[in-house]
Amino acid sequence: MSGNKNPTNKKLEELVEKAGVDKHVLEDPDRIVCDDVWTEERERLAREHLSQDKSTIPEFWQNKYEKEAAKSWDKFYKRNSTNFYKDRHYLHLVFQDLGVVPQAGKTRRYWRLAAGWTQPLYDEARVVASVCDITKDSLPDAAFANGGVDFVLLLFCLSALHPDKMKAAVKKVVAAIKPGGKLFFRDYGRYDQAQLRFRPGCKLQDNFYVRQDNTRAYYFTTEEVDKIFTEAGLVPVENEYIRRQYANRQQNVVRFRVWVHAIFEKPVTATDATQA
Repeated sequence: MSGNKNPTNKKLEELVEKAGVDKHVLEDPDRIVCDDVWTEERERLAREHLSQDKSTIPEFWQNKYEKEAAKSWDKFYKRNSTNFYKDRHYLHLVFQDLGVVPQAGKTRRYWRLAAGWTQPLYDEARVVASVCDITKDSLPDAAFANGGVDFVLLLFCLSALHPDKMKAAVKKVVAAIKPGGKLFFRDYGRYDQAQLRFRPGCKLQDNFYVRQDNTRAYYFTTEEVDKIFTEAGLVPVENEYIRRQYANRQQNVVRFRVWVHAIFEKPVTATDATQA
């Protein structure tokens, strides 16, 4: 983190120093990213930092942000459609099932849920694009064609929903997964630097915040993720934190990021096995 005079940045820098965090990413001039290690003391300090913000945004504004959620994301992507998100070329590495070639004569159906932006260059003969609000709309027919989908990618999408609507939305998505199919999940994790940077006046409820552009974000624990997806009928395969240090060499800044990475599988019942 930088040494500027921003009060929030100064507090976070003090937190890092108190926790005795080694900025390993700065040790090698050619390195821009490395794993980050969290201790119980560091988590305690982060939890203590968040607990100092005891106020939440008034109900009127909470309702307004919820009502205008889609509009806020539309505005966000109009401003950032070409320069904010990079193509994700790592997915087949972290979710290795995506890189497995199906047996001859067999195909796989993938469903990627995104919070707005996606790569506009795709083969229309192989890809069906649909617009759907999973908190209130019926899923597109394409999700259920040929018995459903083999794989679902839910990447940095669930965190944009109000926590009260997450479970119902996930159950709706799980209904489209074939028995034996998998759901690949990655989203913001508890104590991510972006969460720790929120100033007073941004908290909607614990671990749920509104940004300056009126988009919202929730920061998960692995336990919360496990509960949401197992209650929807899935079985955990992987569920862990991804913690990284990122270096900005030009500014001599280190950013500490936290995500939850998980894979869940839809079990095959005796009836499913008979019908296969």
